[in-house]
Amino acid sequence: MKRVLIVVEDEKDILDSIKEWMQKAGFEVIGFSSGEEFLQEKIAPEKCVYLIDWNLPGVNGLEITKLIRAKDKISPIFILSANQRDDQILDGLKSGADDYITKPFRYEELKIKISNALNKMDVLHANLMNVGLKFIPEAHSVMKDGVTVQFTAREFIIFKYLYSKNNVVSREELIDQFHKDLKMTSRNIDVHVFSLRKKINKINLVIETVWGSGYKLNS
Repeated sequence: MKRVLIVVEDEKDILDSIKEWMQKAGFEVIGFSSGEEFLQEKIAPEKCVYLIDWNLPGVNGLEITKLIRAKDKISPIFILSANQRDDQILDGLKSGADDYITKPFRYEELKIKISNALNKMDVLHANLMNVGLKFIPEAHSVMKDGVTVQFTAREFIIFKYLYSKNNVVSREELIDQFHKDLKMTSRNIDVHVFSLRKKINKINLVIETVWGSGYKLNS
């Protein structure tokens, strides 16, 4: 899955430089020049890092960080600022940011910090998904914390594939898991996912719809 870096920075030169550096490092970079522009787009990729400038016009970086963290407890957030006052750094961290990066900064160091943050997020996602879940293939079921969930054969195939992928899965990928003679369609997949959602709710798992992309299994 692509590594996505969302940058909110009103200084065009800095925004362009970050894009150039991080794209070379294999990131997809989505840039915004103001907090309002970012909030209007309502972009929330499944796996991303946020790089937010503090001194933005209008809605500042601290407010944006709080808004992101209220909805997203896992994605790493870095605050950028030329201000090196201890009290401001603490305020930035208290808002929910994972780190506070002062300007000017070294791009190589920024790249390493962002890569490390994504690696830690991968481990966290894996740990969340792998705690206490046991597959029982012969019965088309799973067990978690003493609770057994029974699936149909097709539901089990879909659930197992979603579970094996720690990212967004398209409907086309799910269709490919079935023999072509079954003639599965996107509509069939949606119906099975609807049924799965009701069943896995009792073991605290959810299947999220990522509009335009597919489905994602989360704890």
